[in-house]
Amino acid sequence: MVDPMKASTQETRLPFRRGSVEYSLGTEADHEAVYQTLLHVFHGPDRETFLGALSDPAYKPDQRLLVKVDGRVASHVHLTEREIRYGGVVIPMNGVVWTGTLPEYRGLGFAQNLMRLADERARATGAVIQALTTGMPQFYRSLGWGVCGRQTFAQTLSRNLPQAVDGVVEGKGGGWHVRPWRQVELGDLMDLYDAQFRTTTGTVARSEEYWRWLIGRRYAHVIWVACQGEAVRGYAFVKDHRILEIATDPAHPQALRALLGRVRAEALERAYPEVTLSAPLGHPALDACRAGAGRVFDQDAVDGSVSMYHVPDVGRFLKAILPELGRRAQEAGGGGPLELGLTVDEHRWMIHAEGKDSRVEPDKLSRRHLSLTSATFVRLAMGHVGVDEAACEDGFSASTATALDAARILFPVQPVWRSPLDSATA
Repeated sequence: MVDPMKASTQETRLPFRRGSVEYSLGTEADHEAVYQTLLHVFHGPDRETFLGALSDPAYKPDQRLLVKVDGRVASHVHLTEREIRYGGVVIPMNGVVWTGTLPEYRGLGFAQNLMRLADERARATGAVIQALTTGMPQFYRSLGWGVCGRQTFAQTLSRNLPQAVDGVVEGKGGGWHVRPWRQVELGDLMDLYDAQFRTTTGTVARSEEYWRWLIGRRYAHVIWVACQGEAVRGYAFVKDHRILEIATDPAHPQALRALLGRVRAEALERAYPEVTLSAPLGHPALDACRAGAGRVFDQDAVDGSVSMYHVPDVGRFLKAILPELGRRAQEAGGGGPLELGLTVDEHRWMIHAEGKDSRVEPDKLSRRHLSLTSATFVRLAMGHVGVDEAACEDGFSASTATALDAARILFPVQPVWRSPLDSATA
């Protein structure tokens, strides 16, 4: 088989054919063939889930990259289109899902080539970062991906959650009541989500259309809302014994207690001895679980799966996050521009972080610069690791101690987290 990545020094044009092998973008006509391939490779999804993904408001058939052998879909990658938060900015992202090859066609490089084509597709559509969840990180590391994004959750005995009789607790301003949400309260959920997670890197910026679609997927068996009178002060997506997402108004901390009290009552009623709660570090719900003798886990892998990120075009990524880098430099002070050069896989960039006058210059360096691999760069830039930890990874070097100091300011360690609701849809 001829490697399609050698077909052109520029962007590879699709469809691209060599003999009986064709690399192409998906069309509506491919949906049934794609579904059958996914069933053979993954033994799923069920048809309802597959059709539900087609109703994603951002979905387009050409987000699927396909390898066809004699017209049969042999290998497949789906690139969802999302926007995620990076500090105070929002950047476009591709979620990479359902990457797989039929057993009889494995070992021919199809999936690797599709991932390289996914980089080209990202550059063509404007996505500056890619994310996926996988149990085979070694496959993606060779393609420049880095383990990035923590699996952060708490586990506690149901009976140790705060108590609230019939979901009602008293608070200043009147009683609290917890009940299932109503469609007219969607705006309240959106506002609470943005208030709770607006500074959490990696969280998806959700449009109203996306919210409606996400709720329609029914990942939760119930969405509880904590109300003070008719005012909605918090919500929780709950699936069996798992709190998939919880957000409350910080001005009304009693809303959290009310929600956890309702989850406690339901868990005990349904004989769930333990509750699992997903949330990023710093979320008050994790503190509530700790107070109930619960355990908080913050780790790279859960059940063998890790979150990974990749930057297809470092220059475009740096320009997208430049406002946030400028803000960090300003807050650090120093009285002048903060400069840092980067060499990532032999490509060079110079960052000048100076508030609104920040800029990125390609093919330039300064005395203050770092050299690192693509995988280490994304881990450092996203805040998954700090400079000191990154310095221990292969391929990392710093020209001066001041280069390390500059990187500590521009790329601090921070929680990188996506809600399970969004991770399920990438």
